[in-house]
Amino acid sequence: MTSLAEKSTFRTVDGDRATEAQAVVWTEMGQGVWVAKRGKDFMGLIEELWGAGYRVTDRNGAIVGEFATYESARRRIA
Repeated sequence: MTSLAEKSTFRTVDGDRATEAQAVVWTEMGQGVWVAKRGKDFMGLIEELWGAGYRVTDRNGAIVGEFATYESARRRIA
């Protein structure tokens, strides 16, 4: 199992100070399946469609779409 943290580039405002959002951490759960989490929160997953691209599912289980590359699929989960 492999994990990769991707630092978020956006900031949130908390009162008078801005704080940086937690990083999205990607974990390869098995061949062709990656899960995204931010802290303890499940953010979504990517499934490889073996020769047909990658399917993204959001935190609610809804299909976001299918994408040609892994990188473009990852960008759909923020």
